Amino acid sequence: MRRPTRFGLAVVAVLLVLLGAYTAYWLIVARRITDGIAAWAQSERAEKIDASWQRIGVAGYPFACRVELDDAVLRDGRLTPSPELRVPSVSATARPWDFASWRLSAPSGLSAVLAGSGDRPQLKLAAQTAAGVLTVKPQAGANLWLNLQDVSIDAGPTVPISSADAWIILPAKPPGLPTEPALGIALDLRQVQLPGMTSVLNDTIDELAFGITVKGAVPSGTLALAASRWRDAGGTLELDDLHLNWGGVSATASGTIALDRELQPIGGFSGAIVGYDQILTGLVQTGRRSAAEAGAARLVLALLARAGPDGRPEIKTAFTIQNGQMFLGPAKLGKAPRIAWE
Repeated sequence: MRRPTRFGLAVVAVLLVLLGAYTAYWLIVARRITDGIAAWAQSERAEKIDASWQRIGVAGYPFACRVELDDAVLRDGRLTPSPELRVPSVSATARPWDFASWRLSAPSGLSAVLAGSGDRPQLKLAAQTAAGVLTVKPQAGANLWLNLQDVSIDAGPTVPISSADAWIILPAKPPGLPTEPALGIALDLRQVQLPGMTSVLNDTIDELAFGITVKGAVPSGTLALAASRWRDAGGTLELDDLHLNWGGVSATASGTIALDRELQPIGGFSGAIVGYDQILTGLVQTGRRSAAEAGAARLVLALLARAGPDGRPEIKTAFTIQNGQMFLGPAKLGKAPRIAWE
C-alpha cells in the first residue's frame, strides 16, 4: 500500500474517531439538558413556581442544541391569584460550546393571564408570535429580550398593539435591602390603539417606551398583602427614560413611584413636553376649551417654552400624583386611575 493511501486512510480514521467523540458529547449534553430542565422545574416547586410541559426534546445536531417544548405553562404560586404564562410551542437554541446565550422562538405566540377578583377585572396579554434571546450568567444574573408581534392587552376593553420589544432583567441574587433591584423591565410599544377613548390627539399612540426597576423584595401572598408588605419594607418603583410620541406630541419623564396607605400610587416625575400646541388645538376641536381659553394658554406656555434639542418649543415641567390627584406643575389634571387589588 502506498504511503499517500495509508496517510489518507489514517486521516479518515482520525476524522471518524473525532466525529464519534463529538456525537457522543452532543448526546450526553442533550441528555443533561433535559435532565437539568426537569431538575430545575422540581426545585422551583419548593419556591411555589410551577413549570410544566406536554413534551420536551432536544434537536439541532451537529452545530446546535435546540430544546423544544410543547404546551409549556409557567405559574407563580407565590401570589394569589397566580400569574400564568402559556406558550403552545417554544424552542431555545444554543451552540454546544456556549450555553450562556439562547435564541428563543415561539411561532404560535404566547399568552399571560392574571385572574380577576372582586372589582379587579381579568388581565390578559397575548401575542401572535414571539422571538428573543435569553442570556444567563451566574455572576450577572439573567437578561431576557423578547420581540412580540400583534399584541393585545385585555383588562375590560382590548388594547391592540402592533409590536413590542420587552427586556426583563433578573439580578444574580435577591435584594437584601429595599434600595436594591429585584426586577428590571423595559418596554417599547408601537402603534398602541386606544379604542373607545375620546382623545384630544387621536386614538393611536405612535410609540411608548419606558423602563421600570422594582426595588425591594416582593413577598408572597395575595396581591394586596404582597403590595402592602413590599410598601412597608420601603419598596419603590423607579421609572426611567419614558418616551412618548403621540399625534405630534412627544414627552419624556423619569421619577419614582411608591404606594400610599390605601395602596394607591404616589410619586413625582420630571420631564419635558414638545408639541403642546397640538394639545391645545385638540382641546378646542373636542369642545373642551374655547378658542379664547386656548389662545390665552398658548401665550402663557410660549413664555415658559424653550428651544428643545430639535429646535421645537419644549416645556420642562413636573408631574406628580398625590392624594389620588394628578398634577402637571401646579395645575390639577384630575383624579389618578385607581388600582383595584382585590
